[in-house]
Amino acid sequence: MTTVQHRALRVALVGAYGNGKTTLTTQLAQTTHLPRTHGMAMRDPLGGAGKSLEDCTEAELLQLTVRRFTERRVGEALLPQGFISDGSVLHEWVYAKVRLALGRFPAENARLPSVRRSGALAAFEEVADQIGHLATAHAQESYDLVVHVPAEGPLADLPRPISEAFRAISDQLLLEALGQADVPVHIVTGTLQERLEECHRLVAACPSSYRSAP
Repeated sequence: MTTVQHRALRVALVGAYGNGKTTLTTQLAQTTHLPRTHGMAMRDPLGGAGKSLEDCTEAELLQLTVRRFTERRVGEALLPQGFISDGSVLHEWVYAKVRLALGRFPAENARLPSVRRSGALAAFEEVADQIGHLATAHAQESYDLVVHVPAEGPLADLPRPISEAFRAISDQLLLEALGQADVPVHIVTGTLQERLEECHRLVAACPSSYRSAP
């Protein structure tokens, strides 16, 4: 395969948990020579004993979302020569938004409600929406190429941290947010090799990249 060189190309591969972003970004970083950046795992909120993401309260979930948003922005800013991002600044917000509204295991036919609930949960959802505005604005300004990696197989993790419905709703919310921000999104499907080849084609077609000799 021809190696794709780059000039300050900022690429974000997006998609819900379990869609194959990490495997694809690892391979793509090796073949494009763009450094790979990603958010750390969401766990151990500050201010108390360490705990898993699944055990976090609503307030702790929002704390982790802000922390990961900050980490991603700093990580990207430290790579002015360009990068391949495993996920994007929208990733943690999407998780928080869906979990606050529907929980980790929504029903198969569940949909994000158009009206916030009353009480404390409404306040948490309002904060999440405000974080979403920040994340969407950053995505609009900071990525030259956004590639969506859709789910093409069931979640492999057992026990599963989320349901298939959660994954589908997350993907839908992510694409809607990018669409509202007028960020073009390219979808790659197929085997890992097919996805990788399509990513190479997209990278090479970006104005800020060029193709080297084989």
